Amino acid sequence: MEVNFARSSSGLGEARGDALGAPPVACPRDRLPLGREDDWLVCGEGHRYHVVDGLPVLVTDDTTPTQPGYWATEAQIAEVLASAAVEIAEETGVDPYVKRLLIGRNGNLYRRLAEKSIERYPVPRLPLPPGEGRLLLDVGCNWGRWSIAAARAGYRVVGIDPSFEAVLNARRIARRLELPIEYVVADARALPFPDSAFDTVFSYSVLQHFAKTDVRAAVAETARVLRRGGTSWIQMANSHGLRNFQQRARRHFREGDAFEVRYWKPGELKQVFGQIGPTKLLADGFFTLNGQIDDLDLLPLRYRGVVRMSAFLRAGSRPLPALARMADSVVLHSVRA
Repeated sequence: MEVNFARSSSGLGEARGDALGAPPVACPRDRLPLGREDDWLVCGEGHRYHVVDGLPVLVTDDTTPTQPGYWATEAQIAEVLASAAVEIAEETGVDPYVKRLLIGRNGNLYRRLAEKSIERYPVPRLPLPPGEGRLLLDVGCNWGRWSIAAARAGYRVVGIDPSFEAVLNARRIARRLELPIEYVVADARALPFPDSAFDTVFSYSVLQHFAKTDVRAAVAETARVLRRGGTSWIQMANSHGLRNFQQRARRHFREGDAFEVRYWKPGELKQVFGQIGPTKLLADGFFTLNGQIDDLDLLPLRYRGVVRMSAFLRAGSRPLPALARMADSVVLHSVRA
C-alpha cells in the first residue's frame, strides 16, 4: 500500500493528512512507492528508510552530503533526540533553535539580534501570489521560516531539509503556531516524491551554498517534481553584484567550499535553470543576500538603510530589468515547460 507521509507522521500529519492532500513519498533512489513496515518505509526494490518520531528520513547513505555535519546521520539523530526534550521544557517564547540559527539562516545583518532577546519569529511575507490551496515544496526549509510564510499565504506546504535536527525543530515550531505544514528529511538532489507532484517549488538561501554540480542535480529534480505549468522560485548569488565582488576578492576568487556561498554569472544561471522551462532572472537584494524589508523592526539602525536601499533598487529593477543583473541576490523564476 502506498504511504502518504502526512498520514504516517504524528501530530498535525495524522489529523490533517487527507485535508492537506500532500503527495505520497517515493523512494529517492528509484521513485517507487513506499510501503510502511513498522518504523520503516520500504520500496519494491527493498530500499529501506527509517521513520523516526514520525518523521521519514529519506536521505540516502550512498551519496556525498551537500553540507558535511549538517546531515541526518544515525549519530546526529541520536544526539538530537537526547537533547530536544530539555530544550522544549525550558522555552516558552521564540524557539531557542531559531535564536541559535539566526545568523546562519538570515545573514550577518541579524548578528546583533542573535545576541539579544527576540520577541517574534522573523518570518517575511512570501514573494509569491496567494496560494489558494496550491501545493508548495520548500527546499532547504531549516526551521521553517519560508514554510510558515507560505502556509500563511494560503499554500499547502511540504518542507524538506537533510538535517533531522532542523526538520524536528521545524515541525515543533509549526505545531506551536498551529500551522498544518508537513516535513520530511530529504536531499534536494534526490527528492522523495513522484513526478509532477507540486504546483510550486521554493528555495531561499540554500542552493547558493551548494557546489555547482549539486545545484544542477537539484534543478533537475525541481523540474521533475513540478507539474506542467508549475513554477519554481529559487534564490541564488550573482557574481556581478558589488557586495559579492568584494566577497569573492576576499577569498581570492576561488570557487568556495563547505558552507561558503558560490557565485554564478547571470548567463550561467539562465542556462542551468532554463532546463525547467522559460526562466526570468529577477532582482532580490542589493548589498545583501538575506535582508528582508519585513524585518526592519528587528535590525540595528545602521542596517535598516541598507535594506531600504535594497528594496528601492529591487523596485527599480521592474521597469529596468537590466538592473537585476547587478543585484547581489537574484531569483530564478521558472515555469515548467
